[in-house]
Formats: sequence, structure tokens, C-alpha cells
Amino acid sequence: MTRFRRRMQVVIGHLLRSLRLDTDHDATIAQVRSDVSLRSGGKWALAFAILIASVGLNVNSTAVIIGAMLISPLMGPIVGAGVALGTSDLALLRTSLRSLVTATGIALLASTVYFALSPLGEAQSELLARTRPTLYDVLIAIFGGSAGIVAATRRGNKSLVVPGVAIATALMPPLCTAGFGLAHLDLWFFLGAMHLFSINALFICLATLAFVRLMRFERSVDTFQQLPSRRRIRVTITVLTMVLALPTIYTAYSVVQESRFKTRARRFVTEHLTFANRTLVNVGLTYGLDSSRIDATLIGPPLSPAALDSIRARMPVEGLRSTKLQVLQPLGQQLLIEQAGAGSRRDELRGLEAGFPKVVSAPISAPTAADSVELAALKREVLPVAELARELGALYPSFRSLSLAREAGIADTSATVPRRVSAVARWQRLPNATELRRVREFLALRLPDDSVTLSSERAR
Repeated sequence: MTRFRRRMQVVIGHLLRSLRLDTDHDATIAQVRSDVSLRSGGKWALAFAILIASVGLNVNSTAVIIGAMLISPLMGPIVGAGVALGTSDLALLRTSLRSLVTATGIALLASTVYFALSPLGEAQSELLARTRPTLYDVLIAIFGGSAGIVAATRRGNKSLVVPGVAIATALMPPLCTAGFGLAHLDLWFFLGAMHLFSINALFICLATLAFVRLMRFERSVDTFQQLPSRRRIRVTITVLTMVLALPTIYTAYSVVQESRFKTRARRFVTEHLTFANRTLVNVGLTYGLDSSRIDATLIGPPLSPAALDSIRARMPVEGLRSTKLQVLQPLGQQLLIEQAGAGSRRDELRGLEAGFPKVVSAPISAPTAADSVELAALKREVLPVAELARELGALYPSFRSLSLAREAGIADTSATVPRRVSAVARWQRLPNATELRRVREFLALRLPDDSVTLSSERAR
């Protein structure tokens, strides 16, 4: 153990010496001072970069977001603050913080105006991903800031590394997401995004500070070496680090647990809810620290209660001990008729109307005049599949077919009881989120007494 420790010390010492020997101190300080100040051209570049990133987040385009990060000048003030702390340069620190506050204000203003005017008001996955910072975001900021300052201090060409750091640390998307929260008056969206931006900025700054000290940059003449000032700065950095980093540990734990739950739940659904004579649609996974939930819809012959209980009994073995399983089994035009003695006159009429007579030992009597009202109500239960399919085909050229099915067990057809309908739309080209929302609203309008669940798949 002692020999291994000595070898590690030798290796670390060699790495530090090579790091210090290749450091260009004067050129680095000059470059940092040049990048810290946001001149008028830099402010305009930042505003346009924010608008580009906002468009990318709005339409869920990763390539556009990356392009915006390449032209963003946000890294300059953050790296400048780290260098200022590492060299005890009070003037540089003030300039860096002032530029960072200005840049943040410009970014929030530009993104808020864009999202307030944008007709696409739905939060896409790229936006949602910037509202829950985790411990992994802290690690990315630390490693990205370290790579950035090491690349910036090397002699020779360093242009290939610094843009990559700007992309990896992703400073702009959180600010755009915060602007989305302001535009839509969503406080939690705004706070989550600003938390992520603060984490990135702080830990890039701290990584820069650490490497500036390791590479032994000279202290500035304009320093804050007085004991009260140094102590105040250290306390401020420590408090900020704890306030920003500690919540991410809990969030990272939640993300890991949620990922494990979804992996186990998908495996469970694949192994235990996949049948040759049934179609599985609309699998919903809802994670909770105390209780999670799996919602699945099976189209086809309904499973018996005993079969469902047997499936649920397998959940603790599959690592889903605190998970509830809800299986919806719509029947559509094919109605389940209970065995003899378990049904009612309504079941008999339903079977006669649907063409599936009840299996009984005694014959079913023909409908009488007293059953006319009941039969009329049953006819209203028939879903207008063909009519809706024709209308959707006229509205959307890529639409191919539609399947509708009601949940099993819904017997009350009164207007006061909402009925659940599962809709499966098949497309030549899958629609975007806006088109799907419009189709869902169209079905809800045409089926006013039903609660519609829509899923889409590519036509084969």
C-alpha cells in the first residue's frame, strides 16, 4: 500500500510539473481580460445566440441548440471570475461579475420575449431536461471548467477544446428555459432552470480557481489579501457551494431511482403484459418515492381478475414492491357477455344489438316495446369510427386509419358518467406534438361524453 501511494505521488507530481511547464501565464491573463468585458458587439452576439437557442429548444432541435452555444460569449465572465479569485484580482472580479449579471439579464430578456411571442407554447423534452439539475450536472460543470482553463492556458492552438467546453457545460439552454418560465409565468420552471445555470456557472468558476492555483499564477497587485476580505470570500463561496450542490444530491438520487423503476417496469410489461391475441397500447409509468404506478391498456379479450391478480403477484419479485398496476381493457365494438346467471336484461339487449348472443342454458327473449329506450341508448354507444377516420383523413394527408375502443366494465351510459375511450391513430408519417394535440382535441369534441386517450403509430 505504501509503495502504491508513493508511485501515485510520483505520477501526480510529474503531471503537475508538465501542466505548469506548458502554461502561458501572460497570454492567458491577457486573453481572459479581453473575453471578460461584454462590448456592444458581444451583447448583440449573446442576444442572437440566445434567440437561436430558444428556437432550438422550442422545436426540440439539438443541432440548433449546439450551434447557438458555439457563438455564445457566456464563458468569458465565468472563467474571468475564477481567474480573478485565483490571482486575488479584485478589479477583474468586479468586471467579471458585472459582465455576468449583464449577460444573464440580456439572455433572460431575449428568451422571455421570444417565448412570449412564439405560437409553440408546449414544453418540449429539451426544455424539460433543463428544470431538474442533478449531481451529474455538478460533475459536468467541474470537468468542463477544468478542461476549459487547462486548454486556455496552453501554448499553441486551443481553439478546438474551448468550444467543446461551452457545449458540454450547456450554459445557454438553462437561461432560455428560465425565459420560457417567465413568459408562461411558471415559477418552478424558472427556478429549476436558474438553479441549473447557477450550478454550471459556480462550478466552472471553482474549477478555474483550483487550476489557476495549481498552475501557480502570480497574484495581482490589486489584491484582496486582507484577512477580513479573504475570509468573507471563502465563506461566500462555501455557502453558495452548499446551497447549490446539496439539493442536487437528492435530485440525483431520485433520478437514479426513477431510472431503475422505469427499467424494471418496462421489462415487467414486456414479460407479463404481452400476448399474441391482445395489443398493448398506452403504457404509462409514473414514479414516486413512496408509491409508483404502471398504467397499461390492453385491446383484445379481457383478462380475468384471477389472471390480473397473478400478474400483480409477480411485481415484488421483479423489484416493483411499492408499485400499483392498473390495466385498462377496452372492448370497442366487441362486447363481453357474462356467463349465465351473472348478467342482466341490459346485458342481453347489448348482446342482441352487437350480434353476440349470450351463452345461456335458456334462450334469450326477443326485445319488447319496453326495451326500446334501452336499445336506443345502446345504439348511441357505438363509436363512429368510419366517420371520424374520414374526417381525419381529409384534415391530415398522412393519416391512414383509426381504431377506437371503450374500457371494459363501463356500464353506465348516462352523460354524467365519463367513459374512457382508447384511440389508436396510424400514420404514414408520425405527426408532431402540435398535430397530436389538435387530433386529441378533435376527438374530444366529436366524442363529448368520453375521456379520450390517444396514441399514434406508424402504418405498416
